[in-house]
Parts: sequence; structure tokens; C-alpha cells
Amino acid sequence: MRKELGLGFDIQAQPDEVTCGPTCLQALYHYYGDDIPLKQVIREVKQLKTGGTLAVMLGNHALRRGYKAQIYTYNLNVFDPTWFKYPSKKMIKCLKEQMMFKNKRRKLLVASHAYIKFLELGGELKYGELDSDLIKKYLKKSTPILTGLSATYLYGTPREIPQFDIYDSIKGEPAGHFVVISGYDEEKDCVYLSDPMEPNPLGKGQNYSVPFTRLLNSIMLGIVTYDANLLVIEPKKSLK
Repeated sequence: MRKELGLGFDIQAQPDEVTCGPTCLQALYHYYGDDIPLKQVIREVKQLKTGGTLAVMLGNHALRRGYKAQIYTYNLNVFDPTWFKYPSKKMIKCLKEQMMFKNKRRKLLVASHAYIKFLELGGELKYGELDSDLIKKYLKKSTPILTGLSATYLYGTPREIPQFDIYDSIKGEPAGHFVVISGYDEEKDCVYLSDPMEPNPLGKGQNYSVPFTRLLNSIMLGIVTYDANLLVIEPKKSLK
């Protein structure tokens, strides 16, 4: 049995505080031999008015570029667990009905519109048990995973004041972030992350390892910031 796997993943440093998502996406494209410039990805990926983006918006960019995209989502703000047995058309219907009933929740509406577009473009939504086996399944196929998670929990930092990007344990809010899962070590029970934030609060450079439990908890706690997901992007055919 293979004990350690690293995909030799390269990632640039994100240009500013809100471009971690497009930077991870561009690194995935580069991994597959698709050398689109980072500035172009940042320009083309839809951004939230409050700054940053959502994994589903990254997925939509990949789908439009001809990739396959799957999202494992654990965001119960948007999805009821019972919906995942439905086909795409029924899922879209549920999202639209929810939007009508919860029409005061702006971020829910924005996310729902993006998910509807994701399904219309041929993306797949999945709801599997989040554990190390799920992550290893893709890494063993040499498929990196882009994940939206809680930066506050991953880094163990104080919460942040979003409009100023400064730490404040009293006034701050939990912060989200995107990283790429790029390998694991079976014996050490750890996972390798490729992080666009440079420098980052862990002080480990852009490629480092964390325990699997820390990663999994960070992903689940991403629900606070409309993250809590795994985005799996694969080319329909080899781009290399």
C-alpha cells in the first residue's frame, strides 16, 4: 500500500487578500498543462461584492473552459441533505423555491444563482462523507482538490475585520480561504496543502502538511463563510 503521495504541485502567491480562489484555480489549470495567466483568471472569475469568491464560481469558470467539475458541499445554509438524491432539474427547482422563500438573504441568493448555473453547465453536486478516504481517492488518481475552508481554524488565528483585513478577536468575524490539497502521508496521518497565501500565519511556506483532522475540521467550519466544500476539477481530455 502506498504510504506517501505528493503531486509536485506548484502555486503562485495570491496578489491580494481576496484572490486566493482564482490563484488556486490557475494553479490547477497549470497542473493540467493549461497555461492561462493568473491575471486572466482573476479577471474572469465572478467576485462577490464583499470581496472574494465562492467555490461554485470557480467551478463555473472551469466548466466554461471545458473541464469536468464536481463539488462536494457541506453547506447546509444552501442545501438540504435530502436534495442530493434528486436529479439536476429537481435540485434546480428546490434552489429556486428556497430563493423565493428566503429572498432577504443576499449571500444565499448569490450562491444559489451560481449553483443553478453550475448545474446547467453540467457540473455535479455530491454529498459524500467527508473523511480521509474521500480525499485520498482523488489524490491516488493524481487529481488535486481545491477546497474552501475556515482560514481562522486552519491557521489558528484571531477572527478578522473583513473591510480592513486585520485581526481582532473581539470585533472580528471568521474568515474563509481556498487552498489546494496536493498529497498525503499515510504513516503520519497528514495531508499536504498548497496555499496561495505567502507569507501565511503558519510560517511554513506555500507547501506544508497539517494533520488530516485539522483539515477536515477546517473544511466543515467553512460553513460559516459559505465554504465547506471540495471542488474536483478534471480535464475532459488531456491538455498536456
